[in-house]
Amino acid sequence: MPPRAVDATRIALGLIILLGGINGFVRIVPVPEPLHPFTQLLVDSGYVYAVKAVELTAAVLLLLDRRRPLALALLWPVVVNIALFHLLLDHRAGVNAVILLGLLGALTWHDRRAFAPLFAEGRAGSTSAADGAAGGERASPA
Repeated sequence: MPPRAVDATRIALGLIILLGGINGFVRIVPVPEPLHPFTQLLVDSGYVYAVKAVELTAAVLLLLDRRRPLALALLWPVVVNIALFHLLLDHRAGVNAVILLGLLGALTWHDRRAFAPLFAEGRAGSTSAADGAAGGERASPA
């Protein structure tokens, strides 16, 4: 992806998430009433504030272009839950959820080398007990 496209995607995602995070604490954008019962439960329990804090953290990291892989890793569980909620429970903003998934997916694909160790078979340079046993060595009974 060209650098300008990466920056545009990063800034767009960062601003959308920042607005959503701030909106969880201070109403800037009106929220359709009545709230879905699941959303009402998250608000009543206070759980939504922890999620909004994660959103704000990730948005600031994205907008400052600092620790982008960390910001993306923080956002995946949040955005997947937003998408599942809107696609399965409350269809009012389903298109927005798909857009969020697209932006997040594009940035993650661009930074896929940073995530490669998560999908590696094992750590480089280390052998597990099973690897040692397969090579004729005995694993310790500890």
